[in-house]
Amino acid sequence: MANVSWYGGASVQAQTWPINNTTVSMQPFVVSDLRENPLGYGSVLERYFLGSTGVAVLVDPEVALHVAFDSMQRFCLRTPPSMEHFPLKYTVCVGPNLRTVHQEVWHPLPSHKPVLPKMDILWLPFWKLLVNVDSGVKLEKELRTFSNRLKRHHLGEGVISLTEHSTSLLSNTLDHEYLYSKKKELERPTRDLSLVRLLNVSITMSPFLGVDSQQFQTFLQDGTEVYWLSLPTTPQGHLTPLLTQWKTKFSVKLNVSNPAAVTWFMDWVGGLQSWLDVEYVVLEGGERNPFDEHALRPPKALAGDKYIQLLAGMATRIGDSVIMTAGTRSSHMPLFISMAPLNSDWSYSGLKGLIPAILHYSLLGYSFFIPDAVGGSLSNEHVTDEELFIRWLEIVSFLPVISFQTPPWVCGEDRLLNLTRLYIAKHQSFVIPLILRYAVEWKTNWSPIYRPLWWVSPNDINTFTIDDEFLIGDAVLVAPVTEKGATQRDIYLPDSGFKWQDLNNAQVFDGGTFLRDYPVGLEEVAVFTRKNS
Repeated sequence: MANVSWYGGASVQAQTWPINNTTVSMQPFVVSDLRENPLGYGSVLERYFLGSTGVAVLVDPEVALHVAFDSMQRFCLRTPPSMEHFPLKYTVCVGPNLRTVHQEVWHPLPSHKPVLPKMDILWLPFWKLLVNVDSGVKLEKELRTFSNRLKRHHLGEGVISLTEHSTSLLSNTLDHEYLYSKKKELERPTRDLSLVRLLNVSITMSPFLGVDSQQFQTFLQDGTEVYWLSLPTTPQGHLTPLLTQWKTKFSVKLNVSNPAAVTWFMDWVGGLQSWLDVEYVVLEGGERNPFDEHALRPPKALAGDKYIQLLAGMATRIGDSVIMTAGTRSSHMPLFISMAPLNSDWSYSGLKGLIPAILHYSLLGYSFFIPDAVGGSLSNEHVTDEELFIRWLEIVSFLPVISFQTPPWVCGEDRLLNLTRLYIAKHQSFVIPLILRYAVEWKTNWSPIYRPLWWVSPNDINTFTIDDEFLIGDAVLVAPVTEKGATQRDIYLPDSGFKWQDLNNAQVFDGGTFLRDYPVGLEEVAVFTRKNS
């Protein structure tokens, strides 16, 4: 590997590197559910750190890890105090610039070739159905109303996304002997949910099962409690399922290291998919770690982020149309990743955090993601800020999949409906061909589809801190507005060896220059294509 130097290390002491940050933050290095823990790291993480000076650090995935920014402006890595007798295994790589280092270093699992997920999903907007009903019959009525509205407003083909609660309402109306059985010869249930089967619906599942459910009681009676994460409670090693909370209910979590448990779950999901005739499955909850909640050390087989990796492997066996809400060491798998929910505001916990998250996911190899719903979904309520809805829509129309939690008709204005139709059409005609083009490059050499500006100007320090612009491949630069009330913004065009053309007005500008106070109307996005000088 030319121009890159590698250094290995194993030490029980904390390792530190200078940084330009004085905020102290020491946390266990595990993925986290930002809905439950807004100060957590997020739902897609790898043990990989990249600096703008051309230095990368990779930490052994089996090592328990803490990270920190200390008061002496240093970036620190260490093992937890309770495990200091275990060495901190790491590798430091140094190169001429951060792009060179990233391209040489970041191959999450060199023995695995990346596999594309099913790309049909790119063409389908996802519409999350927010309803509060208590029966499958009522849910069917809500589905009929929602589907009719989508058709009446000419919003095209799409997927109506059901929550886990709605999915459970449908499964509860079916024959559980069929859903949970491992015997394929059982006759299919006679009840026909004709409406659900006619619609393009996605279902949501999780590896959790409520302890008050009939299914869990059956497991206890059958002596199959080893299907769930368990701890020994006696010297003889008798296992007791570990209780945790999932969506306010006491639950147990699937033991994905147990082949029998995985087979049971696969049969459960497969039976529901077949009966409802659905293609897309959302698998959520991998980022929730019940061992952390109980301050207990997990078995080595499921330590840290290993659970998520095993869960992702199970998801690929369900099919190539599965959407995960967490990812670790699984970017090579044919999965879509649902990005973490954001606040419905203009802060870095809301709209401003969207582009940094895009670059984070893509640089780690997760180029096929579904961004948070237009306007944010953390509150599970409809967005009322029309300007925020528009600016959010403009960004996600350039991403792999457009998703909604707030339907555009909620504000009762034709303006939002017209803009939604416009940007869905632009996404299909302009963005998807770009994604398909650069997906080939990603599959060949792991080059991200969505790129920071330093990707084309790795030695230009102006590009290192820009977090409100992004590239699609090397060809297209997108500079949306993320400030409330703004109709202009500063735009940096990287790479002095090229010129950039504004797609909205055909003006051509030199690379390596700032466009100050560049006009971008409320219904516009600044988009530039790169041209040879």
